[in-house]
Amino acid sequence: MNASTFASRLRAGETLLSSFIKTPAHAVVEIAGDVGLDAVVLDAEHAPFGPGSLDTALLACRASALGGLVRVADQRPATLLQALDLGADGLVLPHIVHPEQARQLLQATRYRDGCRGFSNSPRAGGYGRANLAEHMAAEDGRHAMVAQIEDREALEHLSAIAAVEQIDCLLVGRADLAVSLGASRLDDPRVEDATLRTLDAARAAGKAAGLFVASLDDLDRFAARGASFFILGSDQALLRAGWSQQVSHLRQRTR
Repeated sequence: MNASTFASRLRAGETLLSSFIKTPAHAVVEIAGDVGLDAVVLDAEHAPFGPGSLDTALLACRASALGGLVRVADQRPATLLQALDLGADGLVLPHIVHPEQARQLLQATRYRDGCRGFSNSPRAGGYGRANLAEHMAAEDGRHAMVAQIEDREALEHLSAIAAVEQIDCLLVGRADLAVSLGASRLDDPRVEDATLRTLDAARAAGKAAGLFVASLDDLDRFAARGASFFILGSDQALLRAGWSQQVSHLRQRTR
């Protein structure tokens, strides 16, 4: 896959599989691309990605023809700008609770009808290859904008958030949503109801619906309810599961 087509595939409703990358190492990203994932989500919100490691990871995405999304650490325009300038194919925006909040954030991701600070010198501008007009034309609308729904307050505005033009996908963050709803399990009926309401609101607005899942069983279950974008586990989760299985096997043999 050409990484630059990720947003168009998301908007077209294709089923897309990604995973969180928690380890700032280019080799992990390259492996994800080699096995055929559609994208990775570099977790700058909860993992130790700094500017240098984010730069290297997004370079690895480009080299592996892999969609590179960044879950940003905060909502400051400078944070969004850095990810875009480094060549991210999309942004995962945490804690979107109101349509006006989303519109204000998205202003910082666009040149025309927005307030994105201009520079064609980073990777996104071909290190100066693209002139002003070319760079603006290439960048505006190129990125997948994913609004993460993970707060009780957001549930009151799902249709309005989904209707924001530049939002391409509503992504359910079930863990934070559980905390916000006062639940202690992802299978709590309140979390399940909020999840399905979010998926339905996205579909009703003609937008992609997605969520983080920990297993293939969950993936199949929510795909049947209209979800098309999945973040399945993480690099750390796969390492833990694999090593745990190996250690358990060895311990049983040596008893």
